[in-house]
Amino acid sequence: MEQHPSPDAGAIGPDELMRYLDGEMTPEQRRLVESALEQSTELQRDLAVFRALKEDVQGLTFRSGPVQRSVWDDVNGSLNRPMGFAFLTVGLVIWLTYGTYLFATSTASPWEKLGTAAIAIGMLQLLASVIWDRYRDWQTDPYRNVNR
Repeated sequence: MEQHPSPDAGAIGPDELMRYLDGEMTPEQRRLVESALEQSTELQRDLAVFRALKEDVQGLTFRSGPVQRSVWDDVNGSLNRPMGFAFLTVGLVIWLTYGTYLFATSTASPWEKLGTAAIAIGMLQLLASVIWDRYRDWQTDPYRNVNR
């Protein structure tokens, strides 16, 4: 346990007041703080503020109220989200197929095509690796089922 110097009446600061509130002082140190409190209305005010803060912090809870779900939450989960992913997938396939066709039939030199293809493949690999890492992190996230 760490030894703290005894506070004298003129050197009572926030640290000493918090230790006093938390009961972390020796009886001698408590007597010194109490005598300083009797003499100083400023220290009494600071102690009252710290006491109120301590009560507020102790009253905090991480549990939220009951989550109210609506009918639209169910519609979103069972209809909107799957349809959105389906449209996104179909649109990407069409766009990539058409882009690949235009790329392959263009009059650009083979070196330009090769360089562009290398950049596109590299970006897709990086994107896939980031998505895969996020998915693995999500699977092991202990807070993924916490409601905010």
